[in-house]
Amino acid sequence: MRFKRFMRHPFTDTPRKRAALRRKQQKERVALPLLASLIAEVQPGEDDVMAEQALSWAASEVRDRAYRAGRWRLATLSSNECAIFCGAWDCAPYPADPVYLLDFLHSYSVGRFTLDNLLFDLVPSEPHGCRL
Repeated sequence: MRFKRFMRHPFTDTPRKRAALRRKQQKERVALPLLASLIAEVQPGEDDVMAEQALSWAASEVRDRAYRAGRWRLATLSSNECAIFCGAWDCAPYPADPVYLLDFLHSYSVGRFTLDNLLFDLVPSEPHGCRL
């Protein structure tokens, strides 16, 4: 089945992110000048926040990937339909992106086309949707 790999980007700790954190914490202290010393005591350190954001970033990528994979719903098709559908997807003129596959599945499920009457010719396509 045709697909385009999803780009993964690791969390990067940059000076700009640390500067933004310092500005945010400064604004929180300035907003309540009488409690500035108490607020400063409770605010986490830069290293702690960056470590927490790195963990949050990784968890977010896993959660987003699982959400996208769950939306494909190829399991709801019969084995014959699935084989024909996968062959049609390999020849589809759309980019091999999960969003396009989901739209293709949705269009089939609502009856915009049938597997006998496709909207395009069965000519193999590359992952970007260009015909071979």
